[in-house]
Amino acid sequence: MVVLPAMRPVPPRAPPVTNTVLTPVAEPLALIADSSRELVDSMSDIVWAINPQKDHLNDLLGRMRRFAADMLTARSIEFQFLTPDAEKDVQLGANIRREVFLIFKESINNLVKHSGCSRVEVRFQIDEETLELTVSDNGNGFDTSAESDGHGLTSMKERAEGLGADIAIVSEAALGTTITLNVPLGANSLVSKS
Repeated sequence: MVVLPAMRPVPPRAPPVTNTVLTPVAEPLALIADSSRELVDSMSDIVWAINPQKDHLNDLLGRMRRFAADMLTARSIEFQFLTPDAEKDVQLGANIRREVFLIFKESINNLVKHSGCSRVEVRFQIDEETLELTVSDNGNGFDTSAESDGHGLTSMKERAEGLGADIAIVSEAALGTTITLNVPLGANSLVSKS
């Protein structure tokens, strides 16, 4: 198991100072800009997922680490990213890469938006039969049985089901949340060992 050092928070940048007066079109333009950024991010995820040159476990782990670093350090959240040894690199099919990454991305987005955490641990393990991803935070926690306004948790569960995987979401008030994804590595997910 490779333990990469915890990332130290980077102070957020101050917003640029402008002398412009907000106009009635400023808010709609900001919404358009946000939507455009989300669309570009989604297209980037799709292109990465189908690129056969990015079909190794290490490619997935690198993309996950970059995403976590971008999201967490910008919000002064420390994180630790634990991964398998480099010699455990295997080729993964496009579907498993995409779905695991999107479940991970949703986990990170949710904890950034809702948890109020100061620390996150991401643990990734793989053997011949199973890929396991665990994302834990020390945040507020939430009632997992309560109705949610968003689609994030439902989407994560649907993606896991599509992979034939198990996903467990354990959360307790003031103790944080742990999301564990166990994906069986069958013929549709594992390409070959390198």
